[in-house]
Amino acid sequence: MPYIEVKTIGNIYKGLAKSIASKGTIKVVLTTGKISDTAKRIFEENNIEWVENIPESEFSNIKEES
Repeated sequence: MPYIEVKTIGNIYKGLAKSIASKGTIKVVLTTGKISDTAKRIFEENNIEWVENIPESEFSNIKEES
């Protein structure tokens, strides 16, 4: 089942991008921070869409899964 990964931890670099891509089920990454050029390339090579610099306030109504 495909998933959307939401990161509010800041920037996404190569290591985290590889970890996300290796899961094989994530199709979209949303982050409040920046995504490095290398991480963007990893996402693109793995057909993962991404959006960066989303204001944290946009996530205020989202609740974590329990």
